[in-house]
Amino acid sequence: MTPALEDLRISTLEIERLSGLEVSDHFLNGFLIGTYRLPLNAPGRLLVVATTEPLVLGLLLMFATPIGLGLARGSTSDLMVLGWIGAIALGLWIVRQFRMWLKARHLRSLMRLLDEVDHYHQVLQAVDLFEQLGGAEQTQTTILEALNKARESLIAGLMTEKILRQNRGLLSRRQALLDNIEQNLITLQAIELQHQAQTYSDILNQAVDISIRVQDEVTQLSHLESSR
Repeated sequence: MTPALEDLRISTLEIERLSGLEVSDHFLNGFLIGTYRLPLNAPGRLLVVATTEPLVLGLLLMFATPIGLGLARGSTSDLMVLGWIGAIALGLWIVRQFRMWLKARHLRSLMRLLDEVDHYHQVLQAVDLFEQLGGAEQTQTTILEALNKARESLIAGLMTEKILRQNRGLLSRRQALLDNIEQNLITLQAIELQHQAQTYSDILNQAVDISIRVQDEVTQLSHLESSR
């Protein structure tokens, strides 16, 4: 990837700084205290769940074994001992699933924004591939500007989501970020109109679509938080 396109990437460290959470392709806020990224039907995520949950259940069984042995002390029935261990492990697993469900609901807007970041990075890869195939000697300045505006919208969206999640009272900062997203969208649409007939029109369309979805998501989240 060319340096110009590489500079437009949003690194994982920057995403974590903007969101205030540990972020990976499959988890939010870490394996132990976090939740799975939704939707689970995204490539690779169901496989991660299928391999992670048996491991978690095994760890819970190990944790529950001494507790179950203590509760079943004096019992001569191995079945009762196994029953205590299984019941404790299953109870802890159910509690974990419920906590993950609550956390996933709380972070649903962030997950959608992260999906838009993934889509944005796919657009960058498409531009890079187009250049490698000889579609253009050098990425046009207008395309770089459009991608940069989409990047700024994503960053503003992540910052707004964090503010609304952590500090509902910072209304002025929230409005400034919403205005920034709206202005980026206006600029992107103007660039799109000027270059509809050119080779990169599909890229421009995708950049505009990303900014529109970010604006819609943040506006919806903002209205939801304001109504509480």
